[in-house]
Order: sequence, then structure tokens, then C-alpha cells
Amino acid sequence: MLAYAVSLLAARIATLLCVVTIALPYLWRGNRRSRIGRAQELAVPYLRRLRPHFWTGYVILGLSTLHAGTAMGGMKRANGVGVWAATVAFFLLVYEVAVGLVLKDQRVDGRPSLRRIHFWIMLAFATTLVLHLAMNGV
Repeated sequence: MLAYAVSLLAARIATLLCVVTIALPYLWRGNRRSRIGRAQELAVPYLRRLRPHFWTGYVILGLSTLHAGTAMGGMKRANGVGVWAATVAFFLLVYEVAVGLVLKDQRVDGRPSLRRIHFWIMLAFATTLVLHLAMNGV
């Protein structure tokens, strides 16, 4: 019963953090509309403003690992498609974090194409996560 509670709590926190983490780069980007009233905040370099995005990504990976490890006992009653979606989502998340680690280096070659890859991995991850939640969510 404790493992189920830990798994459920980790999953819910990770899902909430996914929404926050996906939104953060767009909130901190600093386009013309977002600069109104935030000129002082935008003086900080973009990659430093993204530190919460980086850290929540790491926390999501840790919580997802915890969720996967503790949910294994209850897989008898889980939907098979949902489990496969969760597996794909987990590996996409690992790949997403790896690409994000490369993007933290401002001098990396091909940065715009890496950012596009990062975006498409995020979209694939979010899609498989939604599929997992639809099939196995509580």
C-alpha cells in the first residue's frame, strides 16, 4: 500500500511539474510582449533564467524513475497500451534531458536545430504521457 501511495504521489507531482517545465521557457523567453514591466528581470542572461526549467526537468526524471520502480507491482491490472506509452515516454524523457544538457552549453554548434529537436521530443513525450494517463491514470 505504501508503494502505491509513493507511486501515485510521484506521478502526480511529476505530471504537474511537466506542465510547469514546458511553460517556463516560453514565460522567460523575453519577447516584446513579455518585457512590459519586467525589464529588470530580463537583464539576466536567458540560460541563467532557465535554471528552474533545467532543475524541474531533472526532478521530473527522478520522480518518473521512482514512479516506474514503485508501480511495477501493480502492473497486473494496468492497461498494456498505457504501460507501453509510459515506457516510450520514459525513454523520451531521458533523451530530452540529454539534449537539454547539451543545450545548456551556449557555444554548442547547431544550437537552433538542437532546440527544434528538443521541442519535438517534448511534444512526443507529452503525447505519450497523455496517452499513458488516459489508459492508466487514476
